[in-house]
Amino acid sequence: MLPSEDFFKDLDKVLAEFSDADRQRLRHMVNELDLMASRLPTVAEKCYAYQARLLAKLQEYPQALSAIDRAIALAPLDSQLIILRGDIYQEAQEYSRALRDYTDVLEANPEAVTARIRRADILMHTGDPAQALQDINDALKLEPRSVRLLYRRGLLLVEFRRVREAILDFKQVAQLSPDVDLRKKAEQRLRELGEA
Repeated sequence: MLPSEDFFKDLDKVLAEFSDADRQRLRHMVNELDLMASRLPTVAEKCYAYQARLLAKLQEYPQALSAIDRAIALAPLDSQLIILRGDIYQEAQEYSRALRDYTDVLEANPEAVTARIRRADILMHTGDPAQALQDINDALKLEPRSVRLLYRRGLLLVEFRRVREAILDFKQVAQLSPDVDLRKKAEQRLRELGEA
């Protein structure tokens, strides 16, 4: 019998609400997923991807990378799996490998907004804010109504001392964001920039 979608939703919930008290439970789930993948080849890719996410939560990065590589071997063209591997590399602070994965996805699909955002984060972290800003601008062309992207661009514009442009982005976020926390962050940025 194949696992239900509810099973995978439960895994998502566990991942979202993870705390140190859950370590034993996660380890049990990792073993369950391994067994499930070996017995049910039709869901093996999904099992390995979840296993990778659980292991990354446990900060067991070599094992997480091994699991995601097994998933990618089963579905080598799945860009979400390659992005996930990049995310694990990023968590493990292997930034050049993360950057390579995000760039590979973008070369195959320039409209992959998630890969573009993740690459921008890496570029900002590794000291290439100009390329990071380009990636965010390109992502905004694809998702022009994204207040999260506007907020990110505002942060980058502040780095470039393009304060007037940053203020415009933060004002839009403060006015349009349905996310109360993001709206508060934008309002805080506006106060810091003297636009209270």
